[in-house]
Amino acid sequence: MKYRPDVVIILDILEAIGEDGAIISRIASYANMPIPRLREKLEIMIENGLIVEEVDEKQGRKLYKLTEKGIETREKLRETVFMLRQLGLIPRDSYKP
Repeated sequence: MKYRPDVVIILDILEAIGEDGAIISRIASYANMPIPRLREKLEIMIENGLIVEEVDEKQGRKLYKLTEKGIETREKLRETVFMLRQLGLIPRDSYKP
């Protein structure tokens, strides 16, 4: 697997969660990460107020949702990653818009 900077990984996770929230397997698939490594990133993001963990009442599974701060951060990271790609500082194929 190609190296992806943390900024791209965090953006991939935020994109995977999206507006409706997502379960961990969906996030892992979208972000192309093993679940144990993803859990570490999710915990950091929860601690920093970017996402919250809820229990889906219908299916009893953990669902991750963006907070307002997470939505704002996602927008800022999109702009940052775009700029970094334009400058050639991160590979163009390291982020799927």
